[in-house]
Amino acid sequence: MEEKQLNNETGTPVVDNTDYIAAINELKQNSVDRSKYDALKAENKKLLDSIVNGTEIAQPTVEEKKSVDELRAAYLKEDQSNLEYITNTLKLREAIIAEGKPDPFLPIGEQIIPTDDDVKTAEKVAQVLQECVDYAEGDSAVFTNELQRRLVDVKIR
Repeated sequence: MEEKQLNNETGTPVVDNTDYIAAINELKQNSVDRSKYDALKAENKKLLDSIVNGTEIAQPTVEEKKSVDELRAAYLKEDQSNLEYITNTLKLREAIIAEGKPDPFLPIGEQIIPTDDDVKTAEKVAQVLQECVDYAEGDSAVFTNELQRRLVDVKIR
């Protein structure tokens, strides 16, 4: 690439790096994240090893989908940790939405029609809760700490 020399008002040369920036942006757009590449490479190696050695690769198991009634029973179960309760809540929400019913995180009533902001807020709440569940990796105390870290206390006057 060729650097373009420009003179500014004081007469000192200025380097125009727009070509470099464009090249870097093109590289970023056409590149794959290293962790994704390594995961794919490891998966391909397992596949090749299984073909060479004649072994079978364990297929990922598919979770049986529970009915809404089963999920509701799990949601209402007593003596749950915070992590279990939120996990059950998110699964129930997902199942209800999959059935084509309204999102239970939305305000519903005779004189209430959910707005686009309500829908965005419900999605954001579900997203943050899911991120906390994923971060906790099964540890309820970690989940509670992460949730409290993300919540904002509102002072009541």
